[in-house]
Amino acid sequence: MKGILAVLLLVSFVSPCAQAGKIIFTSNVPELYAQENGYSLAKMSAFVQRLKQGTEPVLFIHGGDSLSPNSLSVYDKGVHMISIMNAMMVDVLAVNRREFNDGIDQVTLLSSQAQFPMVLSNLHDRRTMGDVEGLLPYVILPLGKLKVAVLMTVSENINSTFLFNTAVVYEDAEQINRKIHQARLEGADKVILVTERDYLKAVSVDRLQGLDCILVTQDVEDHQIQDHPLMVASGGVDDEMVVLNVSDESISAEIVHTAQEEPDASLNHVISRFTNQLDVVLDKPLTTLAGPMDSLRETLRSAESSFGNLVLDAIRHYTQADFAAVIGGSMRGYRTYEAGYQLTRRDVQRELPFGGTVHVVKVSPTKLKQILEHGVSVVEDSDGRFLQVSGLRYKYDASRPIGQRIVSISDALGKTLAKAEYTLAISDYMLHGGDDYDFSDVREVSDEVSSQRLVWNVVSDYLEQFDAITPSLDGRIENLTPVQ
Repeated sequence: MKGILAVLLLVSFVSPCAQAGKIIFTSNVPELYAQENGYSLAKMSAFVQRLKQGTEPVLFIHGGDSLSPNSLSVYDKGVHMISIMNAMMVDVLAVNRREFNDGIDQVTLLSSQAQFPMVLSNLHDRRTMGDVEGLLPYVILPLGKLKVAVLMTVSENINSTFLFNTAVVYEDAEQINRKIHQARLEGADKVILVTERDYLKAVSVDRLQGLDCILVTQDVEDHQIQDHPLMVASGGVDDEMVVLNVSDESISAEIVHTAQEEPDASLNHVISRFTNQLDVVLDKPLTTLAGPMDSLRETLRSAESSFGNLVLDAIRHYTQADFAAVIGGSMRGYRTYEAGYQLTRRDVQRELPFGGTVHVVKVSPTKLKQILEHGVSVVEDSDGRFLQVSGLRYKYDASRPIGQRIVSISDALGKTLAKAEYTLAISDYMLHGGDDYDFSDVREVSDEVSSQRLVWNVVSDYLEQFDAITPSLDGRIENLTPVQ
């Protein structure tokens, strides 16, 4: 195929029976703008369209986690991505956790605008104890002479990251096996489960019955995980997609690269309708970096980050709080910057794609320690709940038991916290229980105006005050974990 680098992953002996068709899969692709690594929604679309115009039947399964976050999602809550998926000829959307960034009802509204079915198999709306309105528990689609059933499962921790206990999630094999069985009774020849890695931690694959293929939504280099049943992981802002070659007797997988495709002009036109006006604002320069800076994932989730320091200093300056603490997982640029780089609003929005607002609460030193303990409770897994801070210094030792990992806490000058209460600036996500943070026992003191501004605007306005700024590390966070 022209422009395609394909690595064939052989799953089983392919019988001489006729090929039924192909299934294309990807996930975790919310970024609107083409990237230097070859990522481009328009190139992906061109690849899908080219295969669909061939002689073999083709289905495009989208694994979700893509309605947010990007520079537009905070404004239109995913409407633009549904339009883009319609133009990309998506055949089914497996609804993932980030589709619920704006709640259950917004997913229902978006389902009415989608020209494809939206599937979620193991989550119920707690208000009705039934399927989310507009979503199907599974769908059966034709692929040549075969019928292919598609199911989707999410892990229960969606309640602590996006839905805040407004949903009931079933993490049990029996529940999904019943749906697989029902799909077979309705004539499905092949059954495909789209799922996320955390679900498979709770429900082992060997307990799932009657599956032909498992597609794992994961922001990684696409790869095959196992043979029987075939399991492949695909997703992320890169140029990779998975192609399943489906016949009566077998399914095999290819990892394809789309970087050399000619972009789909019609999709670029759709995207530009959404981005043209935004570009004027995003390309506005803010300040020049007088030193290097990075926003690397590993650093943001385990150590003091030079970019994290800028963000948290901006938040504390804006709120005038004693301290500021925001989860490292809310920062998603994952890149390095050279000295002399001119930061723009586009850079800040790319780094802080979830938007979000800032709130101020009053906390005691005991409560502050509890918050910091929660932040390092799963630091060994590079979990996003790890806290970047301003006005504070803390040291931790991840070899100690959970709840006893914070070794010391002090203010920015290294002084012990002696007051009964301090003001702490946090994100709305944390305030509402995201990542299992608990602020139910504290008093909020934010004023209405300050708690309505988006974080990226707070940070952009702060940076715009400086002709040049020097990112630095000043000892706010120290990891005392013994090296093994």
